[in-house]
Amino acid sequence: MSKENKSEKEQIIEFFLHCLKNWYYFVISMIICTAIAVVYLKVTKPVMEVVAKVSLRNDDSLTGTGGVSKSQSLLSAIGMGSRGVNVEDETLKMSSQGYIKKVVDRLELNKVYTLSELAGFKKKKLYDQSPVALSVDPALSDTITAPVEFKLKIKDNGATVTLKSRKQKYGPYDMASFPATIETPVGKFTFSQSDYFKNYEKPFNLNILFTSYDYMTQIYRKILEVDFEKKTSDLINLVIDNENVPLAKNIISETINVYNEEYAKDKDEVSGKTNFFIEAQLGQIYQSLTAADKNIQTFKDKYNLTDIEADVTYYFEMNAGLQAKLIESKTQLKLTDIIFDFINDEKNRFALMPFSLTTLDPAIAEVIGKYNEELLTRNELTKSGVRTSAVVALEDHLDIQRKNLLQSLTNIKKGIQITVADLGKKENEFNNRIGNIPTIERDYIALKREQEVQQTILIFLLEKQAETSIKAVSIMPKLQVIDKPYVINKPVSPNMMKVALTLLFFGGFVFPFSAIYLMPYIKNNIRQRKEK
Repeated sequence: MSKENKSEKEQIIEFFLHCLKNWYYFVISMIICTAIAVVYLKVTKPVMEVVAKVSLRNDDSLTGTGGVSKSQSLLSAIGMGSRGVNVEDETLKMSSQGYIKKVVDRLELNKVYTLSELAGFKKKKLYDQSPVALSVDPALSDTITAPVEFKLKIKDNGATVTLKSRKQKYGPYDMASFPATIETPVGKFTFSQSDYFKNYEKPFNLNILFTSYDYMTQIYRKILEVDFEKKTSDLINLVIDNENVPLAKNIISETINVYNEEYAKDKDEVSGKTNFFIEAQLGQIYQSLTAADKNIQTFKDKYNLTDIEADVTYYFEMNAGLQAKLIESKTQLKLTDIIFDFINDEKNRFALMPFSLTTLDPAIAEVIGKYNEELLTRNELTKSGVRTSAVVALEDHLDIQRKNLLQSLTNIKKGIQITVADLGKKENEFNNRIGNIPTIERDYIALKREQEVQQTILIFLLEKQAETSIKAVSIMPKLQVIDKPYVINKPVSPNMMKVALTLLFFGGFVFPFSAIYLMPYIKNNIRQRKEK
């Protein structure tokens, strides 16, 4: 009966009988695959998941200000509001190339030490317990363009080292003792014994991979996951999968340290600029206030006045509301002029904005925040002294933003000037209605008003100086560690379920059926060749 004439049931039975006849293929395949799986599980070091949780602290909570001061209320339109922190931006900053590069530099992650055993089939990464330490010129870690692989054969009476870079092999170089320095076409390298050297039985083989900070930074940026739980929360999770748990914990801890240090450095820079600005303005305000006090004293002496405040009590009661608004508007105008002059001064072209403006237009606060961030980036890029095209483009963009800020402040100033003019007009109308007030008293009120404006600005600047000094003190780091780096008990890999399924797939199906159906063709091919 041909195969075409057989029923589906008969074909299935025939298939199972054929497999049963060749049962030994299944047994042999399972034995081989099981042995391979066992060796794989023995040789492969488990990859563990290390996690940590941190929280962003709010700087305003550190100042301990419980109420709103008189000057803050008075200058609400040109106050010192702090811009909220975006948790998404902070996570991107924490995992950026620049931040992770500092971690790689501090932990020397551009040097990978691997112990080679069982003819190279078993390799163990040593991290900070290597018997030999590699030392290089720090500049080489930034300038090297290709990884360098060292192979050390260490014996009782010395060591031999060969290296490979860009598929070119150099060596061998003999070292009679440690420390030893070798000159190669790639650079100068020094090998020294570590505290763990005596713990290794000789002879043994040690592989060392040396590469640039940038190269290893890109690798660790991929394996280090920094993510926030949700945008409305300040919680950030740091996760890394690695077979070396101490290394993973150190990377996460150092990432947190680098972020806190960079934040503290930026905060100190902003505080320094702000204090410098306030000190300059305080000097001018002290002179203006002294002049106002002297004018009042001269005025009193000229007209032989003793208690003019009591004489004009009625005037102040009637005019209190109008005067408060006029003082507030003039104060706003004065502060706007101060800040406008600072930004317009060419010497401050690349200086950080001393205040975060919350003017009549709330959008300006966001513009200044972004301007300061881009300015910090430009200052960081120019530390090397090299002006790149990126720096030039960034400076042009900053100049445009600066002009826009000046225009916005000009518009705000015009609005305040209109307000002052309107209030002055109303004041004149009020004065005309009460024309029986002596000229001396009116002149005195004008002098007193100027004194109050200067006093208000002085108090305002002193409060901001004290507030800036308090914030400049690093009471606590920006990141609060909620959960220190810890390891999840269950390994990420090797996964026993995946290994079992792979074993079953190849050992129970792929290899046996391949042998059953391919072996006859192979035997037939061999027989035909022998007959020829």
